[in-house]
Amino acid sequence: MKNLLILGAGTVGTMMANHLRRKLSRKDWKMTIVDRSDLHLYQPGLLFFPFGRYSESQILRPTASFIPKGMEFVRDEIEKIVPDENRVACKSEKSFDYDFMILATGCRTTPEETEGMLGSRWRKDIFDFYTLDGARALRDKLKDWPGGKLVVHVNEMPSNLD
Repeated sequence: MKNLLILGAGTVGTMMANHLRRKLSRKDWKMTIVDRSDLHLYQPGLLFFPFGRYSESQILRPTASFIPKGMEFVRDEIEKIVPDENRVACKSEKSFDYDFMILATGCRTTPEETEGMLGSRWRKDIFDFYTLDGARALRDKLKDWPGGKLVVHVNEMPSNLD
């Protein structure tokens, strides 16, 4: 039996899990998905959340609800990928062998890399909306915002894989 290992149960990881579970034979493939969180954040929804188009319950749901039947979901944090051994080690000291691995660990924002972003106005008048905390802060600011000029600027796409 072959082992398919998906690292990350965000949007890409769960899409691949659902697609491949339908395509690969259960008798030939053992499928495992590893993620550090029990909660799945639908990141594309963060763009609409501050403006009231989505509620928090629409973009934040239990990760297990996105994992297809016949696939094992493991909540753990990845510590090390050992490509020469086709193995992934986790912080819990569990390890997973794989024949095929999909790396879908997502991204994180790095506002500290832009001078002035994390000053005293961070999440008061300067916001990110690539994170749930940032989108919440922007939503809360817009509730009482009387209007005027609003500048939206994307420094760069989020990077630095976790």
